[in-house]
Amino acid sequence: MSEDWFRVNLVAKNIYAIDDHGHDTIYLIVGSEKALIIDTGWGVGNLRDVISKITNLPVILVNTHGHPDHVSGDYQFDNVHICEDDIPILEGCFKEENRLWALNNPLHGPYPKTFSTESWIQSDLGNIIPIKSGHTFDLGNKIIEVIKLAGHTPGGIALLDKDEKILFSGDSIIKGDIWMHLDHSESLSTYLLCLENLLSQLSMFDIILPSHGEPIKPDIIYELIEGIQAILGGQKKGKPVQTFVGDGLLCEFANCGIVYNNAKL
Repeated sequence: MSEDWFRVNLVAKNIYAIDDHGHDTIYLIVGSEKALIIDTGWGVGNLRDVISKITNLPVILVNTHGHPDHVSGDYQFDNVHICEDDIPILEGCFKEENRLWALNNPLHGPYPKTFSTESWIQSDLGNIIPIKSGHTFDLGNKIIEVIKLAGHTPGGIALLDKDEKILFSGDSIIKGDIWMHLDHSESLSTYLLCLENLLSQLSMFDIILPSHGEPIKPDIIYELIEGIQAILGGQKKGKPVQTFVGDGLLCEFANCGIVYNNAKL
């Protein structure tokens, strides 16, 4: 059953956090006319079935970025909204060799009885709808705004719910190590500009809900900005670290850290 894979919690008025078996967090915002699902996780459980138990409204899907632990369930939806810069990453996640890699590496069971690894490997993407910063999703009684947060990926975005004063940050802001050392990650300077731009909207949200880990207070943005400025200015330098997707330099701050590539400052 899907319930064996997912755990659902109400985190704000008509906003649900759907735990993807400990791998990541999917969010569902239910408006008066439509609902918005933010990411789809690994696509092992039947996410549509979980959503149907919460709401029968039409559902819009948006991806915070194109990594497999956030988009692999996109095949369960007809339309996929994603920042145009991350479309190649999204499409790569659905290549057979990458699906096989995921099953043999970060993803693991035991899986629901209804899950077929063969069908999952062969699953196809629906219609991809490119979006940009400033795009809005009208749910009837509320508007959700897209804010670009390039860094972890070139098309990473956050989603702002001004009514509930919540920012959904994907992997772009987490209370942990933010991976910026990937082949397709943007430079620290680019990420810094996006964070500085986010400061202009700081009064619009009281809490940050990331795709991994617990809710975060917005002042972490100041911590990230100061830390990255120190790296760029030479006052801080990371220590070598190995990850399953490559080596980088880890620079730790008070509540978070950055894994970065010294060639992309």
